[in-house]
Amino acid sequence: MILLFSGSITLSYIFILHKLQDTQKMEHRYTIHEITPFTRDWSCKIQVVDKIRPKISRDHRVNFQTTIVLDENEDQICIITYGPEVAHYDNLFKHFHTYLISAAKVREPSRFAIPMHNFEWVLDTFSIVEEVIENNEEESMLPLPSRLNMVSFADIEKQIPGDEFDLVAVVANCGTMKYQGSENRRFQEAILIDDKKKPFLFTIWGELADKDGTELLQQLHRYPVIVAKRIAISNFKQDVRLTTRFNSLILIDPLYPQAAKLMNWVKDNNQMLIEYTLKSTSASPSDTKCCTF
Repeated sequence: MILLFSGSITLSYIFILHKLQDTQKMEHRYTIHEITPFTRDWSCKIQVVDKIRPKISRDHRVNFQTTIVLDENEDQICIITYGPEVAHYDNLFKHFHTYLISAAKVREPSRFAIPMHNFEWVLDTFSIVEEVIENNEEESMLPLPSRLNMVSFADIEKQIPGDEFDLVAVVANCGTMKYQGSENRRFQEAILIDDKKKPFLFTIWGELADKDGTELLQQLHRYPVIVAKRIAISNFKQDVRLTTRFNSLILIDPLYPQAAKLMNWVKDNNQMLIEYTLKSTSASPSDTKCCTF
């Protein structure tokens, strides 16, 4: 009886082991560029680098959200979620966190999509997304991204109004909430600088002002560094200003190397920044020409 019982355990163990091996064979790890609509049983390790605010479709039938992720090669792709999945994945996906994704639909992007890759992924109730946590013995987290396509402060005035670009900057001053026009459009004004100390006025509109603008004002004492994504310039009385747009995103103290470099610059120039804040606050709040260093 004992031998039979022992043999049953051994057989059961072998069966489970083979089952796990079969499952591992069924799911293959790929990079983003290796995955097409014809790829089967794939999984991919990705890191979230951008989340665009949820939108309503043009026919007003469904809401959707776009999340931009990258893989170990820092190749990027858009992930689309619809309807009830938007809130779920918006809460799950966090900037610079690592995830394993499988069973997502791979399709060609629509003509309204962000030009990012030949394909895009759609997550639904059948998709599998697992977060890779720190100190995981089986899966390591992806390293922080090193690529960031941005415009330098020296090239801001060369941009075409309406064209979107990314910018890394120090918030040297920030005002309180204001309202414009009969519709009372909410906005805040901040002054951004780089390590060359050239200031630009930055207008933050709507929901971004409610959330990020308020946080920047609260953290002004330590001069936060931001990555402002998909912003644009506008001309006001022949003065070039920066402004958010509908798809804009503000990352505060992000983990990019370019931002870390500016954070160190802030530490070395804290007293100068304090003096500049006092000077620019006493000047006209919308006149960056009065606020040069």
